[in-house]
Amino acid sequence: MRELKYKAMTKQEFADMVGISGRTLNRWINRIDSELESVGYDKNAHLLTPKIVEYLCLKFVVLP
Repeated sequence: MRELKYKAMTKQEFADMVGISGRTLNRWINRIDSELESVGYDKNAHLLTPKIVEYLCLKFVVLP
């Protein structure tokens, strides 16, 4: 099985990738805000780091 590579992307790019609106993504993020902070999430950041993208994919069972 091959290992998935996660890349940095904007919140809107992530939302588009998984087929949801930016507003829905923000709701998802707000629900798990404290969990995301433990992996380096910054509320004010426009860019999601690869580590955060990986966490969101695993948490919400979506593939990049």
